[in-house]
Amino acid sequence: MAPTSFGLTPEYKLELHKAMLTASHYSKGAFSVMELYEMPVYLRNFYLKEFGDLKKKESEEIKRASKR
Repeated sequence: MAPTSFGLTPEYKLELHKAMLTASHYSKGAFSVMELYEMPVYLRNFYLKEFGDLKKKESEEIKRASKR
């Protein structure tokens, strides 16, 4: 029988906490885990995408600098 509750699945909870940990780490203290937990999903996703883009750009700059 399928569950009838509308709670979060264990898989979703794991991904949510991984995302919060990543965002709190890369924000360098700008966001606490609780702030991220209570943040609207669209904003949390926005910040995660921006942090990912910044890290990718940083990595590319490091690669270019090391080739000189």
